[in-house]
Amino acid sequence: MKKAIIIPNYLKENSIDFSYVAKELLIKNGYQVQVLDEKELPKEKTEFALVLGGDGTLLRACKKLYTHDIPMLGINYGNLGYLTGCNPENALEAIEKIVSGDFTIEERAMLSGEVIRNGENVYSFVALNECAFYRASFLKAFTMEIYINGVFTHNVVGDGLIVATPTGSTSYNMSVGGPVLTPNADNMVITPVSPIYFPKSSLVTNGADNIDIAIKVNSVTKIGTPSLQIDGDVAFELQNGDTVKIRKHVKCAKIIKVSDRSFYQVLSQKLSKATLDNV
Repeated sequence: MKKAIIIPNYLKENSIDFSYVAKELLIKNGYQVQVLDEKELPKEKTEFALVLGGDGTLLRACKKLYTHDIPMLGINYGNLGYLTGCNPENALEAIEKIVSGDFTIEERAMLSGEVIRNGENVYSFVALNECAFYRASFLKAFTMEIYINGVFTHNVVGDGLIVATPTGSTSYNMSVGGPVLTPNADNMVITPVSPIYFPKSSLVTNGADNIDIAIKVNSVTKIGTPSLQIDGDVAFELQNGDTVKIRKHVKCAKIIKVSDRSFYQVLSQKLSKATLDNV
């Protein structure tokens, strides 16, 4: 029997309500369906997942599902929904398309990384959007040395730094003036946040490049500690001398696409909505 999973955002009542509707539709079409919490993993091989929430819900689900190569359709119960594939009003139509095989799968590059402290790995992470260095409680600009493929390239002194995937280029990276990359680009983008010393433009690297960021903190002026934030959610406190090693992950997130709208059309629509929402 074909299997599917549904992951609602349990903080959104309309998301929970729709999970029952979606489950009933899939069962009628011959699927065995599990409704899971964000922290749960499917116990059996699964054809696809419906993720009911905003971009944050989809990002968290991705961290659980990417190792199982499960394609995901995000149904937007959040705000902008850059990653989601449809809105609630056309969700049933989208599910019917998946059932009939009328969809494509986009493979989205991910980041893997580790924090090296005194020669040891003290923290590992996976990101779909970005890893961001920021001053947080440190309250002062700090230094981030950029090494690409082992070669020193730039010093950044400022409030922070973003290393983003093509998917993440439309998130925090774009909000601080970084370039937008198409989802299938084989690149990463490095963008400074309020730099004192660094060219104002971003640095776009090859997806195969190894990026190392060395953290330098003046202990005399130290008030707190700068932080590393993963996909705008999980934070890890950094120390002077830490090196964060960032690579393109060997696996990709698989996003289901049921619409024939291009990336540029979707981006334009989301940006227009963001503008109108703030008028």
